[in-house]
Amino acid sequence: MPRSTSRAAPLSKADIHERIYKAIVEHRLLPGTKLPEERVAELFAVSRTQVRGVLQRLAVEQLVTLIPNRGAFVSTPTVEEARDVLAVRRTLEPSVVARLIERMAAGRAEGAVAQLRTLVRSEHQAHADGDRRTAVRLSGEFHVLLAELSGSSILARMMRELTPLTCLAILTFDTPLASACPNDEHLRLIDAIEAGDVATATGLMEEHLRHIESALRLDRGQEVEVDLEEVLLG
Repeated sequence: MPRSTSRAAPLSKADIHERIYKAIVEHRLLPGTKLPEERVAELFAVSRTQVRGVLQRLAVEQLVTLIPNRGAFVSTPTVEEARDVLAVRRTLEPSVVARLIERMAAGRAEGAVAQLRTLVRSEHQAHADGDRRTAVRLSGEFHVLLAELSGSSILARMMRELTPLTCLAILTFDTPLASACPNDEHLRLIDAIEAGDVATATGLMEEHLRHIESALRLDRGQEVEVDLEEVLLG
């Protein structure tokens, strides 16, 4: 039976953006998926104008590609774009962990390790429950949290932008439900951060990101059809 789309109040543009963003991060919306304005507007009980604004924002964020006379599609990165995203992260994230260790040593990141361990416990629990989509999302959130705890709003913003782009790269060049992050690597990284070992922590981050890139395949994604009601309202 089709799911009812009636709501107490229409969702805002920010709410709709968050739904689509989360669907990409959780590997529920695949590269090449078409996002018809009329269908998305119907699902969220809003105007096509509102949906158009959301899709334009997602296009600026490179998560959606707008093709004249064809519509909006979840972006399919090229090989070069996928490798660029990982190259930027290899440059950025060792600096993130070094900065976090420096803040902790100065007593300006109280509770950082506890927050990281709590998130990783949730990630591991999701794996244990067989909830791969939640595990994938939490894996990305771990890297965003590291940047937020580093105290740099610029680094945090960059990681929030790079996380869904990494998801699209993994979805395009790897299996859709593969976990981007091996189970124990986040814990080993936290241990090095807690020990204040900058050399080990930055080395582990570089190794971690290389593991993600090494899993990428060079085949391209195809345009796909999904049940948007199930993905966006489920």
